Amino acid sequence: MHLRPWLSLSLSALVLLAWPAASYASVGVGIQAGPVALAGDAHPGGRYALPPVYVVNTGTEPESVGIRIERISTGTGRTVPPGWVSAASAPVRLAHAQSASIPLELTVPQTAARGRYFSDVVATGSSAIAGGGASFGVAAATDLEFTVAPGAVSHGWFGVPGWLPPFVLAVLVVTAAAVAFRRSGIRIRVEHEPVRMARGRGDDAS
Repeated sequence: MHLRPWLSLSLSALVLLAWPAASYASVGVGIQAGPVALAGDAHPGGRYALPPVYVVNTGTEPESVGIRIERISTGTGRTVPPGWVSAASAPVRLAHAQSASIPLELTVPQTAARGRYFSDVVATGSSAIAGGGASFGVAAATDLEFTVAPGAVSHGWFGVPGWLPPFVLAVLVVTAAAVAFRRSGIRIRVEHEPVRMARGRGDDAS
């Protein structure tokens, strides 16, 4: 997968020029080159799972990579409000050259205007290197795009209690087993035998 470590590489180079003592350590974050795009249209009032965004630690130091939504590149469409997109698993802690796919969720409010939306998914690192009186951080970005269209929201399993799908499945399995048993022709007969009371020694004496 192609990455966009453009900002992290340039910052690393600046750090090396500003402070030779830091030449043995570098910080950097890379992100996928392909856009994060919703396959179909989104509708006002809906929640959607966006494709996960792929990030990697391109530096030599451990890095805590977070996600934010910000429009920093050119593109057509309305700017995506940052609050519409959440990354529950971010930030993620990555060692040198370690990567991760961070799931994203899009929540479209009922009042959302229809049309095309465009912004950037920005991966940011928590580490920074100080040199020459300045502190340099790292970040990398890829496009975020989707379309909000009129239409009813397909909720799917959203809003359904977690126990309900397994319960329905269990009922269907039991029902299918009962039907199959009845059609098999197997019959079970239960006979009751009267219980005989044992006679004690006192009864023998009489």
